[in-house]
Amino acid sequence: MKVMAILVAVLAVLPSGAAAESYDSYEAFYAARPGAVFHGPIGRETDPNEPDAHVLHAYSDKPGNFAVLHGKLEQTALDIELWQDRIAINGRTYRFARATAFPGERASDIFPDSANVYVAGRTAAHRPLICVEGNGSASGEAASRYQQIFLLMDPLARRPAFLQLPGLLSSCRAVVVTRDGKLAFPKNGYLFDDARAARTGLRVEYYTFDGRRFAQTRDALRLGFDTPENPFRFSLRDSD
Repeated sequence: MKVMAILVAVLAVLPSGAAAESYDSYEAFYAARPGAVFHGPIGRETDPNEPDAHVLHAYSDKPGNFAVLHGKLEQTALDIELWQDRIAINGRTYRFARATAFPGERASDIFPDSANVYVAGRTAAHRPLICVEGNGSASGEAASRYQQIFLLMDPLARRPAFLQLPGLLSSCRAVVVTRDGKLAFPKNGYLFDDARAARTGLRVEYYTFDGRRFAQTRDALRLGFDTPENPFRFSLRDSD
């Protein structure tokens, strides 16, 4: 009887213990979410003289530098040039400023040296995908909390959709397939204390794109910061 009581007590605390797991990386958190679409980025060529830097290229007749990446999407080889204001895939150019932006988002140049490109093949839930993420020209607090994120849907089709996704504490890795089989991405917003004096967490609401507009799903999460105003250590509090 005593053993049974102990077992019941252990089972009772397991769910709350799992829910309270603390994270110090949004990349790790998003990668661990059920239905995550993107995993590792396409590999980058590193500078032999500076192991922490990537090789950048330039054309003599064009301004700016760009990164060269080589990947594969299903059976098609991808030759990618990643510039500060655009990405070119097998000769087709997509300018960030022309992406269909989520309301409130605005495209800016990124730094090719620090940007990443992800690919995902076709599944029953979505068409082939390419996602680009990189740091923009923001300064101060925004520089560490916002990314420029662009999603190319069916990139080898004649008229692919090119979207700019919400960038607050988000990533290409945050794109998921929901429980009801929809391709979705998060829009994050801060949660505040009762006095609205300190940010205490994030409300993570998921959206889809139906080809013409963005639409909110019924999926949502609530993250709590371990310390108010510090979003870089947090735990999952609940989900809808």
